[in-house]
Amino acid sequence: SVLSCAQPKIDGQDQIDFILDWKAQMEHAGFFVAKSKGFYKEAGIEVNILEGTGAPTAARVVGNGTYKLGVASGAATVLSRAKGIPIVSLAVINQHSPVVVYSLVEKNILSPKDLIGKRIGVNVGGTKHREFQAFLRKANIADDQIELMGMSEASPAPLLAGQVDAMLGYTEDQPVTVELRGFKVNRLSLAEQGIDVYSTNIIANETFLEENGGLAKRFLQASLKGWQYAIEHPEEAVAAYMSQRPESDEIFNKANFESLIPILQSEDVTQHGFGAQTLERWAHTQDILFDLGQIEKKVDLSKLFTNNYR
Repeated sequence: SVLSCAQPKIDGQDQIDFILDWKAQMEHAGFFVAKSKGFYKEAGIEVNILEGTGAPTAARVVGNGTYKLGVASGAATVLSRAKGIPIVSLAVINQHSPVVVYSLVEKNILSPKDLIGKRIGVNVGGTKHREFQAFLRKANIADDQIELMGMSEASPAPLLAGQVDAMLGYTEDQPVTVELRGFKVNRLSLAEQGIDVYSTNIIANETFLEENGGLAKRFLQASLKGWQYAIEHPEEAVAAYMSQRPESDEIFNKANFESLIPILQSEDVTQHGFGAQTLERWAHTQDILFDLGQIEKKVDLSKLFTNNYR
């Protein structure tokens, strides 16, 4: 019935529970800015930002209608659609994969071929590992030409302890931690090496979108306004995030956001505005997943994303 999907209103404001792909970080700063600057309120929405436990889970709970809107990743969105999960991408936040192979400068790892014979710390089976496999294939490096060391990628400790020559991480995260400790770091960006998959994106439940298009549009436009503001006022973005997460480290947050900003930009963003997404880039993301055997058949991308709400 139409009633069942009607959104709850409190004090005339639509209520939305918005599920993130992971614990809140500076890579979600634009949403916190939209909240703290009152952009959601101006749009008639009270947004409750909830932490998630991974993009695939966020995609699943938005797909099954537990939440109507959330954050996923390009890969999780394609993989979910391939499984018949009814989610639609409304905008792409991270225009490029943030995954890098990072190493201390003295290791002199500047190009893919410099990885041959090296020990590389990887969370085996994780999202970064899958992108890394595509990267190795593109660089014509066989699995036996490098030594993969299975480990949690959360901490750069093994790199600093000399147990590995390089590690996989997100450009705005682990390498920044190492730099803040006074070390110089080289980054090999997977995106710059041709594995340029879409990263974080805003997703909606398909039925919700059909029945509450106006609300989805108001939410999206307020969110993108928050992101635009965050990029133009990084200090305020850090402050908005830290008002919600006072226990986080301000110095790290600033450096983290600085490293994130280039990932939010692309030629498409220059042409079409923040959050831009194109058929071509979605096809590239899907092709990489297909070539890795992550999906068995390609999905109809015209149903996977829409720019009608931006």
